[in-house]
Amino acid sequence: MAATSSTTTKYTYTLTPLSYTLPILHAARYPSSTVIGVFLSSSSLGSESAELPIAVDEAIPLIHQHTTLSPITKASLSLVEEYAKLNKKRIVGIYVARAAEFAGAGLGRSGERILRALRESWDGVFGLLLDDEKLTAGEAAYIPYLPVANSPDFKPSTSNPTLTDSGSNTLPGPFSLPELPANLPTRVIEVIREQRIHSDLRDFDDHLDDP
Repeated sequence: MAATSSTTTKYTYTLTPLSYTLPILHAARYPSSTVIGVFLSSSSLGSESAELPIAVDEAIPLIHQHTTLSPITKASLSLVEEYAKLNKKRIVGIYVARAAEFAGAGLGRSGERILRALRESWDGVFGLLLDDEKLTAGEAAYIPYLPVANSPDFKPSTSNPTLTDSGSNTLPGPFSLPELPANLPTRVIEVIREQRIHSDLRDFDDHLDDP
């Protein structure tokens, strides 16, 4: 009987409310497109970093049009890497929100390729897939994708979402939101609908269209 592949990581991760929220705003800004962005961390990623949570303290919207691993996508990643170096940070993961017609298709080919490229620099890189149906229902909105042992692939985490003191489901392990305000997913949706705070968000594609 063939052995089944399993996800593995020696790291744990904490997201700030802002890094949790920005991908949702990015998806709301371009609801008919697949959007991709990256997560940054100022935590040390040396050999000792496995003993402490990786603080995912920034999210940057990347693209919504050129979502193949094109020269434009590579150029945008290079710019983010330069920004991260200037600010003493590193790319530690990506987020993907799929257009409705691609729902259920995972991270997509581009998301997987980006993760594989990033994994060459750090073995703890991860992906978060935004689940629009769960978000709308006020549930834990992200599906983590973690590296598969002895394979270049990434698979969704099978851990159950953790429960906060306020009773809100947050993220499956090894992720947590220690500063999570009560009912953050529901509050984000309300603010998007009532205040349209996502309408001013821009990504790399926008800067190409309007330099």
